[in-house]
Amino acid sequence: MLKFPAPFPTAIFVCTHQRPDGHPKPCCANRGGRELRDELKGMVREAGLDGRIRVFQSGCLGGCEQGPMAVRYPDGELMMGVKQEDLAEILATAKGA
Repeated sequence: MLKFPAPFPTAIFVCTHQRPDGHPKPCCANRGGRELRDELKGMVREAGLDGRIRVFQSGCLGGCEQGPMAVRYPDGELMMGVKQEDLAEILATAKGA
């Protein structure tokens, strides 16, 4: 195993988990998780913050009923019910981290 410091101080994981059709639980993919991740990633790029903030897709973060979900590290903030209008605040908070 190799270990080294992460090349960026902040990581945001947005759930893009897709459940099979007919599954009784909701999933973030069907609630816009992929689009939110793509938009947030673009906002980071446009702000010139690629070296400070990285946006990743993730599997299930739990809390499916409150999705889409996101989590930010290193502060470990879990965000539920993320909407497009929340992305600017998520980015602003991440900039301060």
